[in-house]
Amino acid sequence: MSVRKKPIKKVTFRVNEMLVAIISIYILLVSLQMWLLFGTINKALDKEHIDFARYSAIGSVVIFMCTIFFLRYVPDIPTGQIKIHKPKTMTNPTDLLDTFGRKHDYLRLSITDSCNFRCLYCMPDEPFKSTPSIELMNSQEIYEIAKIFVQKFNINKIRITGGEPLVRNDFETIIRQISTLGASIGITTNGVLLHKYFDLFEKCGVKNLNISIDSLDREKFKYITKRDLFQTVWDNIKESIKRGFNVKLNVVIMRGFNEGEIPEFIALSHHYPIELRFIEFMPFTGNSWEKNKVIPISEMLTLVSQHFTYEKVEDHKNDTSRKYKINTESKGVFGLISTMSNSFCAGCNRIRITSDGKMKNCLFGADEFDLLKSFRNNEDLTELIQLGIIKKHKEKGGQFSKMENIHNNDIVNRSMIKIGG
Repeated sequence: MSVRKKPIKKVTFRVNEMLVAIISIYILLVSLQMWLLFGTINKALDKEHIDFARYSAIGSVVIFMCTIFFLRYVPDIPTGQIKIHKPKTMTNPTDLLDTFGRKHDYLRLSITDSCNFRCLYCMPDEPFKSTPSIELMNSQEIYEIAKIFVQKFNINKIRITGGEPLVRNDFETIIRQISTLGASIGITTNGVLLHKYFDLFEKCGVKNLNISIDSLDREKFKYITKRDLFQTVWDNIKESIKRGFNVKLNVVIMRGFNEGEIPEFIALSHHYPIELRFIEFMPFTGNSWEKNKVIPISEMLTLVSQHFTYEKVEDHKNDTSRKYKINTESKGVFGLISTMSNSFCAGCNRIRITSDGKMKNCLFGADEFDLLKSFRNNEDLTELIQLGIIKKHKEKGGQFSKMENIHNNDIVNRSMIKIGG
């Protein structure tokens, strides 16, 4: 859904023309005042002339003050309406609060719907065409729109997503620009191109890397991604850890495919300083989602307990994962993201922008707000952004609540790759 304010047609007078007229009158009256005062001094004019000189002086001061007012507050005068001036510089930031009191300070910014993998749960199981470049946000548009969120709405965390964000030719430019905004920056990636950008991330202060890896078995990895690149991804994961990045490994667990690898993944969180996150399989357009493929986190924890003892780790506000560790000697933690069986909507602080510039207030929501179109029309995005947050539903985009009631074909949404991970 695209919502934008229809521009008001109006006739305006130039400010400069008005000021010239006012200042001219001012100069004329000051000159008259000086003449009269000079005459008073030299010719002792009568009381009426002296009063006139005095009132002329007062009038000149009033006109001067009016001139200052118009300079500051009135850039134009539309027919039948006076428009109060809004300074071009950013005003004080305003928190983005929805009708349920949730504060949104985390922007997930997709920069492409292209990817060098073909993961089953992300892409439609059909021929796929990426969005034409002209319809995508260019690097400058990405920066300018992100800047509005940071400077006007207190966004303090930005995650760059895709598709696979690292496939964009201008990826380096985008990171360099975004890094100047002062927000914490993270990247969600499949990891296959990371070795090209480690130095860039270190220079630009990018600390947080979320890397998707759904199997530690080469053949299963090849099956789900349609690419025989497991070793490249694994080498880049180890290099990310070695360089000191905050590494999270995202694993989508699907019944009948990779639930048997849960113990092996858990072991990684014991030996490496990472957060290993198991994600419940979620429904999106064209990804062949079925209820019986979802393994709830309660069942995942049962599988974990068959191999390890574990203890709870404190969760933080707005965390999506419930975190645990095997014991006090563990270098990392493992977490479970229960999007389907036990949602975390009550603490949601996320806003999404698709690569073609649509704002989504929920991963599962049907509503979209066309920021890019408005931006290209030189319209102020403030009201559109606020409207998008106000229209946010309490839970899961208003499309479903309990997993048992979901019918994938009835959900109005994009595929995951078109939304942004």
